[in-house]
Amino acid sequence: AQDIFEGVALAIPHQTRIALVGPNGVGKTTLLRILAGLELPDRGRMQHARGLRVGYLPQETLAVEGRQAMQPISLWEWCVSALADLHSQEAELGRLETAMADPHQAVSAMARYGPLQEAFERAGGYAYPSRVRRVLNGLGFSPSEDSVPLGRLSGGERTRAELARLLLEDPDLLILDEPTNHLDVEAVEWLEGWLIEWPGSALVVSHDRYLLDRVADAVRELPPRGLETYRRTYPAY
Repeated sequence: AQDIFEGVALAIPHQTRIALVGPNGVGKTTLLRILAGLELPDRGRMQHARGLRVGYLPQETLAVEGRQAMQPISLWEWCVSALADLHSQEAELGRLETAMADPHQAVSAMARYGPLQEAFERAGGYAYPSRVRRVLNGLGFSPSEDSVPLGRLSGGERTRAELARLLLEDPDLLILDEPTNHLDVEAVEWLEGWLIEWPGSALVVSHDRYLLDRVADAVRELPPRGLETYRRTYPAY
């Protein structure tokens, strides 16, 4: 019944950190959902680079809870599931190690084991548990919480768990809608450092100006019509 915004043209180059700003109610969350493929625009078109992997953190806790409600697993298992390929390779290596002890299977198992082990090591497979631990620690989870079922986490904790999994998925484009809502000061500082060092692209909506000061290298302002581009940092904007 009513257009929220129109005339928007937006391109997100590789390895950029863009702050999306504008007054409350102008449609920032709707634009993020369109970019994440969760909403369709009434007109116009959206084009992704081939093979682009998008990670989206919604602002609404209910959206996060809805996704996690289908996963009756622990916090640690939820995060490790972001590295499903490495986890399955690790399991296959274990199976092949058992097979190599069997004289009837040893030759074929050894032939498969070498290339798989090399690929697993090259992808950082032997370091993935410490990688998961680093992200969980950074976002304020202690090792004692690893085995806690997702259903027993508070709303804020579930949002942090979703953010942890998104970071571990390592998408090409990370879309974050108010990512600091449930983070303490130490976790916010950790996230800032992670985003600065991360090689992908990010589009961030946040009321935390200090996060945008440190992270964003460009600003896009969303008025009711069009999209203003500022090719400078957030403090300059």
